[in-house]
Amino acid sequence: MKIRLLLLICFSSYSQLFSIGGFGLNLNQGIYSVPETSDDLIVLDQDVGNIVHHGLNNGYGLGGYLYVDALPFVDIDLEAILHFSEYEYSFQNQVMEINNKSLAWADFAFYGTLNKKIMKLSIPFIAKAKFSAGFGLNNHTSTPMINQSMFEAVLGGPDNLSDGELDVDEFSEYLKDNAISSAGFHLQTGIQFKLLMLDSFIFYRHVFVDDLLTDITNFGSINLRLGMGF
Repeated sequence: MKIRLLLLICFSSYSQLFSIGGFGLNLNQGIYSVPETSDDLIVLDQDVGNIVHHGLNNGYGLGGYLYVDALPFVDIDLEAILHFSEYEYSFQNQVMEINNKSLAWADFAFYGTLNKKIMKLSIPFIAKAKFSAGFGLNNHTSTPMINQSMFEAVLGGPDNLSDGELDVDEFSEYLKDNAISSAGFHLQTGIQFKLLMLDSFIFYRHVFVDDLLTDITNFGSINLRLGMGF
């Protein structure tokens, strides 16, 4: 029993003294709401149809992270994540009508953050917790939202908007070939729990970025991380 206790104390002390960072998986839920919009299709001052974007709410992400806490004043946090959601659209012109068709929206994002420790708690030899806040930069590559330009490209030009028949499968090629790049900054705060070599985080992040979500320049997310220290 004494030997087991001694090994536990040594292992715990080693992990806490020599751990300089960690890595693992990140789960994310976005907090945003894109309102429903309806736009007429105008060609040569003529109304030839209509598009309805039925709105987009929240979404989920999955990615990975790596952090380094060996620096004296701040921790460096790097994260890559794929965020995805689904929304519905309707389309109508002179020859066809589509109602409430589903379309995916995806965003591949990279976050780089400097975190500062605010408060630290510990249970000797067993576990510890750390509250922190941070600031960083982010970069996004996302699929475009549905609009008139998208339908013009898929239908073969503006002349076909009034009487062209939509091939829904063409959307996948358009989305891949017309990805949108955007960049911004973010603030985040949360808590890290560490049990021996096991890490878990829960934190809130608020992102400020243009050209990512229609008519939205900032949004929040709740993040849960599971990983291990090294």
